[in-house]
Amino acid sequence: MDLASVLILLIVMGAAAFFITRFMGGPRLICTRCDGTGHVDEKWADPSKPGGWHKLEGKCPKCKGKGKV
Repeated sequence: MDLASVLILLIVMGAAAFFITRFMGGPRLICTRCDGTGHVDEKWADPSKPGGWHKLEGKCPKCKGKGKV
């Protein structure tokens, strides 16, 4: 095998490893906002809102309910 064949083989193997881990459930980061559940129930102070509180309930806006980023 010459150098070009080895480089092509390494590139193909790297691309295959990337796609296999990406689409076959490889390691992905857990969403830090919902802790991987996909659901949020938050309340924090917001003086500009009536009542002084901002509430967020339901599907996590960061991961769109998937639990992983």
